[in-house]
Amino acid sequence: TLEERIHEPDTKEDKMAQTKEILNELAKLQGVDAVCLVARDGFLLDSLARTGTDTEMIAAIASGGFGASEAMGKQIEKGAMIISMIEFEKGPVMFSPIGDDAFLVIIAGKDGNLGMIRLKIKKYCGELAMAAAI
Repeated sequence: TLEERIHEPDTKEDKMAQTKEILNELAKLQGVDAVCLVARDGFLLDSLARTGTDTEMIAAIASGGFGASEAMGKQIEKGAMIISMIEFEKGPVMFSPIGDDAFLVIIAGKDGNLGMIRLKIKKYCGELAMAAAI
């Protein structure tokens, strides 16, 4: 299983391979169009997406939405963000912090299984932070 293969990464190559493997697990979920690992400044660190998806543009735009969601939670004293979801006419966009310096963006279609996506985000957040050394 993926959990058995994830360990304390030894080399940069190990870290990159484990990061890609986790992103791949998320990308395989029903209805998921894109999975992006983004630095807080909007720089795309890694991604998996359907052909024709501009993940660098997604990363740049998503950083503003992530920052606004995080700031709102702090302002209304709800603590640290775990997952933020914005639902659009053609499907949801979900954000989740990864370590202190990055966040995950998942873009799904209307057919996305939101419960499963949320479950997997929660399951893999810690491993992704460790693998990406963020």
